[in-house]
Amino acid sequence: MAVIETSENAKDLAYQTHYYKASYEQVKKVYLELVESLKHTIVSQNDDYHEIYSEVPHFTVIAKIIEQTPIETSIDFYINAEYLVGNTKKALTFINNVYKKLEEQYEFKGVALHK
Repeated sequence: MAVIETSENAKDLAYQTHYYKASYEQVKKVYLELVESLKHTIVSQNDDYHEIYSEVPHFTVIAKIIEQTPIETSIDFYINAEYLVGNTKKALTFINNVYKKLEEQYEFKGVALHK
C-alpha cells in the first residue's frame, strides 16, 4: 500500500502543489470530467471544503482544489493506492494526467507559489 500526497512543501517537484490561471469551478469541472473518464466513482463532493473524493478498486483519491484568488487556483491530492506492485507509479501517473489535462485548458502558473 502506498499513500501519496502533494503539498506546498513537498521535497520532490512532482509532488508540489500546482497552480493554474482559472477559477475553482473551472478546475473542478476539468477534474470531474477526467476522473469520470477514468471510470472513478465520485463518492463525495464537498464545495464547502473544496474536496472531491473518488475511487476505483484499490485506488482512492481526495482532491483539494483551493481558489487563492478568482484567477488563481491550486490542486493537491491525497492518494491511497493498494496494488501489489507499482503503487507510486500509478499514483504519479494519475497526478500527471490531471496536471496535463488542466494545462491543456488553463495557463499553468507554477508550483509551490505560496510557501
